[in-house]
Amino acid sequence: MKIDRKHFRDQVMGCWLGKNAGGTLGEPLEEKFGRKEMFHVDWYPSLPEGGIPNDDLELQLIWLQQLQKKGPGLTAADLTEAWKDCVAYNFDEYGLCKENMQKGLMPPVCGWHNNAFQDCMGSPIRSEIWACIAPGCPEIAAWYAFQDGIVDHGGGESVYGEIFNAVLESCAFVNGDKFVLLETALASIPSTCTTYQCVKQSIDNYHAGMGYEENRNDLAERFYHPVAQYSPLNLGFQTIGWLYGEDFGDALCKAVNCGWDTDCTAATLGAILGIGGASSLPEKWIAPLGYEIATNMANGGIRNLTAPTDIRELTEAVCTEAERVISYWGKEVWFSDDGIAEKEEKPAAPELKFLEKYAADSLVYSMGGLKETVRYESDAAILGNRSSKICVTLENPHPIEKEIRIALELPEGFNAPQAGERTLRLKANEKAETEYIIQAESGRIQESNLCWLKMKIKGEPAVPAIPVVLLGGNRWMISGCYPDKTIEDDCGLDEHAWFVRPPEGFTEQWNGGNDLQTGKHFQEKGVVYALHQLYSEEEKAVVLGVPNNGYMKLY
Repeated sequence: MKIDRKHFRDQVMGCWLGKNAGGTLGEPLEEKFGRKEMFHVDWYPSLPEGGIPNDDLELQLIWLQQLQKKGPGLTAADLTEAWKDCVAYNFDEYGLCKENMQKGLMPPVCGWHNNAFQDCMGSPIRSEIWACIAPGCPEIAAWYAFQDGIVDHGGGESVYGEIFNAVLESCAFVNGDKFVLLETALASIPSTCTTYQCVKQSIDNYHAGMGYEENRNDLAERFYHPVAQYSPLNLGFQTIGWLYGEDFGDALCKAVNCGWDTDCTAATLGAILGIGGASSLPEKWIAPLGYEIATNMANGGIRNLTAPTDIRELTEAVCTEAERVISYWGKEVWFSDDGIAEKEEKPAAPELKFLEKYAADSLVYSMGGLKETVRYESDAAILGNRSSKICVTLENPHPIEKEIRIALELPEGFNAPQAGERTLRLKANEKAETEYIIQAESGRIQESNLCWLKMKIKGEPAVPAIPVVLLGGNRWMISGCYPDKTIEDDCGLDEHAWFVRPPEGFTEQWNGGNDLQTGKHFQEKGVVYALHQLYSEEEKAVVLGVPNNGYMKLY
């Protein structure tokens, strides 16, 4: 494949201009929950100079600077450094994955454990940078999108959403047929996932002659989710805008009018359409925003940003990285200045072998020439009232037998019958699994509990120990049910007292994550009390998010 640099720059610039336009159009209409009624916009609801700051775009500036720093071998582990250094957002999946990182978990487990937002839009909106550095090479774009998505959405639909977008956008650099692009992108993700099914349904409805609003309502009913950021439905709406849009502005407005995560659907669609080239974008929609990207750096959303925020400079930086990435992967792609582009007529759907081995509950290491996999069972937590199971698999990829001594070192107050030292002999290409059933005294459980898997391979250099992190579960005290009471009634307790110890009749309940699961305590209509202690070493303002589908009081 031969890529003309001048045309490529025009495409990359169009991608970012379109992204900025779509995000600015949809951001004022974004809500926390999806609503039945459609919007009816045909122009920017708000138009500040430079557009409206949006995490969709500014997070990708951070990924670019991390790519420049780490090089084309960038992995999920490298991106976690950027999260810690540069991302100050703490809402939804961003905050939950960052909390898991701070307590010691690595991807994909930091995106999988205790994450109620793993099916949301945080990662599908970050696909463009990977497509732009891998034009016409969808398997490379998909690999980077996968590394990105698993950090804060491990095990969720959103990983497939980001791969879908990255593949589609990468192929858009070499093919302009929307149906070919949609077919190729769909073929890159499992047909069993909800993202595939929702996008496919939107296409099938279109070909069946269903109208724009009818298609939208059909998806909203079939794939309903109350949270506006639910990614499968939003990718369906993104597709509807593209299928029915008569031009750039109409397509973006149709995507926004579908509702749910309005800035994200329009921003991604704007980027896709923009890959047709900045020179082809309508001045009416682009000129009012200019070339400077507005960011939330001043508002504390991001920090330590060094990547260019001028779209012209950003384009040059991305084009430079694209040539470096293509060279690194050894692809038969040439960049030239002769004004001639040669490419395949129809891009092939990538075979993503890495998805076959993808397990969001597992961490994979390569220490001492072995392959070590640490797999959590149901969560990455240790509770005071139950054991936690960890499975460790050692694999010997060498042509000779290895003798390995292994032991699991536990914190004080923790125990596991299998933790003591044992010897394994692994023949060539053989693997062995060891199960550790770990229990802990409740008073010894910390927020983060670090175990070490130690190995010594006979006759070989020392092997670094592998960290096995167990996060402390949440301990609550739950009352029995006070039948036939409402939250306004007196249940015989001083509700405003500071409970040094729980009142009589309260029982201990441990949870691996934030889900309290109070429903099981209601055998009849009534009131239940749940007590939990929070402690801060310093005085500071915080936000407590307490979602609930019943009635409650919070003290």
